[in-house]
Amino acid sequence: MKVVAVYNNKGGIGKTTFSAHIAVYAAGFRIRTLAVGLDRQGDLVRWLAGGDCALQDGTSFRKGEHLSVLYSPMELPDRDFMEDYELVVVDCPPNVEIVDSVTADLWVVPLDGRLAMENLGNIYGALRSADGEIYIVLNRCDMIGKRALEGLKRAAHQIPNATVRPTPIPASAAIAKAAEYFRPVWDVPYGRKTYGAKAVRSLCDDVLRASGFGGRL
Repeated sequence: MKVVAVYNNKGGIGKTTFSAHIAVYAAGFRIRTLAVGLDRQGDLVRWLAGGDCALQDGTSFRKGEHLSVLYSPMELPDRDFMEDYELVVVDCPPNVEIVDSVTADLWVVPLDGRLAMENLGNIYGALRSADGEIYIVLNRCDMIGKRALEGLKRAAHQIPNATVRPTPIPASAAIAKAAEYFRPVWDVPYGRKTYGAKAVRSLCDDVLRASGFGGRL
């Protein structure tokens, strides 16, 4: 079993979008996947429920043969429960204490600008002390301008013991639609052949390879 935690100590940065796509994409390759919403807002669970879900602690359901979904605010299930799955994708809240309660093989950390970088600096010590690799993904950074984006890339590459994904995820109307339609970007109207869909598929591929599932893709 591999645990992928999507985290930054900043809200509105794309954590739920990344988590939902990684989980759905993995299940499409018949990888037994559990998607866990730790954020009390429950956005991941609503997203995977198609927008219609009454949330209570412990709410769970199946979404297809290979994907299960669990709402477990601020508390990761015990390892015995998760061992039934090959991959656990965790949508983390923007909470500084979450690093102490989640053990992950891979931390996917979205960055969308200077504030997200500063917030990462606030929790980097704890994140570095935790188990797991740190994988930084620049998200929607083309909106901040070319000069600011280059500066953010340089700053991200200076973070010790972290891997920075070389290709940012673009600002994309198709990706924005995914959250509105509660579907993967490749399943929204006119989304399948967009650059946004290609970029998200590529990210999912990279995350699954980094988690040891490259042979299944």
